[in-house]
Amino acid sequence: MLNSQVRRLLDAYPAIYLACHRQHLRENEGGKVITERQASVLNHLHATRPTSLSKLAEHMGVGRSTMSIAATRLTREGYIARCRDKHDGRSVGLTLTSAGMRIKEQNTVLDAELMKEMFLLMPSRELESALHGIESLAKYAKILLRRRSRGRRP
Repeated sequence: MLNSQVRRLLDAYPAIYLACHRQHLRENEGGKVITERQASVLNHLHATRPTSLSKLAEHMGVGRSTMSIAATRLTREGYIARCRDKHDGRSVGLTLTSAGMRIKEQNTVLDAELMKEMFLLMPSRELESALHGIESLAKYAKILLRRRSRGRRP
């Protein structure tokens, strides 16, 4: 039973991805190009919830020194802010600046305008049902991520 449900999701998701995938701009307002790696780093950060350099490096599968170089460049460009932890002054958290948020928003996987166009094709009840379903999947995806970060498998 579960395998057929997994197959249904794996079959359905690529259609959404292909129909609504954004062409990545990867450049700032001044036309300066942001590398794919830099855009990926920004995609893993939040504007108000700091992430440690170590956690970010581990999550992205690179060494701490490699991530430090990337974070320093992104900080210098004005996309990332470094802030000291209130409880541990030795610990530094990384957050997105407003410029970093703009780049992140420009590089989302799905294009909002294409999503709106798709939504207009759907009857309202079906749209609400679909959104409820995706929100439910996201809720349990977050639980899975928390479990994985604690080293537990479901």
